[in-house]
Amino acid sequence: MYNIYEQKRCARCILPSDFPNISFDENGVCNYCRNWDKSWKNFDYLKAEQKLIKIFEEAKSKKRQYDCLIPFSGGRDSSYVLLLAKKKYKLNPLVVTFNNGFLSEFALKNILNSVKILGVDHILHSYNWDHLKRMYQSTVKNSGEFCSICANGINYVKIVYQKKYDIPLLISGGSSRVDEQSPFEIISSHPKYVKNVLRKDAFSEDEINNFILPRRYDLNAIDQIKNKIKKDDYVRISLPDFMPWNLDKIQDILMKELNWKTPNKKDDHIDCKYANVKTYFKNQQIPGFVFKQAKYSQLIRDGQLTREEALVQLQVLIEKEQEPANLNEFIEELELSSDDIKNLDKKSHLNFINKNNLKDKESFLYKAIAMPYRLVKSL
Repeated sequence: MYNIYEQKRCARCILPSDFPNISFDENGVCNYCRNWDKSWKNFDYLKAEQKLIKIFEEAKSKKRQYDCLIPFSGGRDSSYVLLLAKKKYKLNPLVVTFNNGFLSEFALKNILNSVKILGVDHILHSYNWDHLKRMYQSTVKNSGEFCSICANGINYVKIVYQKKYDIPLLISGGSSRVDEQSPFEIISSHPKYVKNVLRKDAFSEDEINNFILPRRYDLNAIDQIKNKIKKDDYVRISLPDFMPWNLDKIQDILMKELNWKTPNKKDDHIDCKYANVKTYFKNQQIPGFVFKQAKYSQLIRDGQLTREEALVQLQVLIEKEQEPANLNEFIEELELSSDDIKNLDKKSHLNFINKNNLKDKESFLYKAIAMPYRLVKSL
């Protein structure tokens, strides 16, 4: 039995010494904790709130059909984003859900309750299931994961509906403060990686490019300028970057205000019925690795969990680690075989992409032309 106490770990969080790109200072504190402190330790919430209100007022001043677009999974974070946007900040949002085929019953009920109670327009976008299933099959067989397809589906609906309705602002609930910040070596949903996997399985370029769209923050400077000229550039913010984001308090508020349900207040990603399969695959893929440790470490840094509590919970997860009860259901739904999920330790996104080809290479001329834009963006 793997014992977490036998491995050197950060003296502040619980990241182990073999975590990618980790280093420790003279006090045994890791670089991930130090980097977190630079962003969040002395964060000025009052100033951030003022900036947030200014962003919202600017969006309202556009007088479009919708003030903002909110990607909505029915999970905790996106539900709270929707609640605040509508009730506190008086925005008129378009709410859009990407139907990844794996929405849980809790997510569906939360979605229906929330849009009804708050009185907002909502779109449930379902992509061709046969095509989506083939993409899931491809990433599972080749890389031992399937979340990258869902992530790119969410990116797809963001871009499609923000452009269709000319919505000036997109608000998400992802948090660099309390969500796990897994390095590229552990997990990736980068469009270039997914495209490389799908090409290996003989997907056509049209099939790939009609669904796997470039993420806005991956665009080079020239493409960003082109988007501005075409008025195809929008403000994107993550609400947890502007305010405290205490998970227990948020869930209590959601239960009271939106009749929000969860099977377990300690569970993340209740919106996906196969979230446990994703975690199981990742833990099998990297021997001795526990996917939850990155999340626990973030909560420790934010003061929502003690290091001792996190270590106890981590050891419990390791001792209880076993094949998920719904693994066969997952295999059957995607029409896989048991052989398709064997040898997970030999499968990885790193077989299809590396850090050197994440970004589009720009010529010297493009860099020179884009320099004024980069300077303005940095101010």
